[in-house]
Amino acid sequence: MERIFHITFICFGLSYLLACNNPQPEASDLLEEAERLIEVYPDSAMLLIDSLFYPEKSLNHENYMRFLVRQVQVKYKVNRPIVEDTLIFQARDYYSTGRKDPQLATLAWFYSGCVYRERKEYKEAMQQYIEAEKYASQAGDISLKGLVQYNMGDLLAGQGLYLKAIDHYKNAEHIYAQSPEKLYEKQAISISAIGRMFLLSGENDSAVQYFHEGLEIAESKNDTKLQSLLSQNLSVAFRENKQY
Repeated sequence: MERIFHITFICFGLSYLLACNNPQPEASDLLEEAERLIEVYPDSAMLLIDSLFYPEKSLNHENYMRFLVRQVQVKYKVNRPIVEDTLIFQARDYYSTGRKDPQLATLAWFYSGCVYRERKEYKEAMQQYIEAEKYASQAGDISLKGLVQYNMGDLLAGQGLYLKAIDHYKNAEHIYAQSPEKLYEKQAISISAIGRMFLLSGENDSAVQYFHEGLEIAESKNDTKLQSLLSQNLSVAFRENKQY
């Protein structure tokens, strides 16, 4: 972590010294470091992304497209608004031509969907997610496939379409179940989401069943944080059933 802050401090210092029209020679290294940190330390990755003041001039076209994807990705992870980040559509179009990286193509389409979703353009958001799913299959990345399906469920749930959302949450759960050691937390959260949809639909017994199923996974992994989350969901379900 100390290394990250040193790099960030140096970036800001160099950027201050450079004239506005001059590129940052260290820009590619900063982008690469941000990509390395984005999943585990998104806040630190955000600092590095923010330190790229002139990415369109400091990076070649290919790396600039990567930057556009990573910028929205990390903003989404740290809960910054992305409603105005429509430059991601350029990256989406770029990764849709030729034989480019299917993982980045998946992310470009997925985060384009997230931008549309934040803009409350739900039909367009779902279309982007559907395309993202195709590229995730090409990439053969279980985590990405699950991510897309789960967010399809979230998109429908946000519109009150709870029973339709269940299908996508179930798809996500089945995908994550293919790698139970690595992705058990996401599997359990998907199961919890299924339970939540049943609860919102008034099917409390089914909700309790799924919350228990998710809790069993959390207990088998001794994951106390996940156990707490699922126990709270069970508490709500029991309260709805008047099982005080």
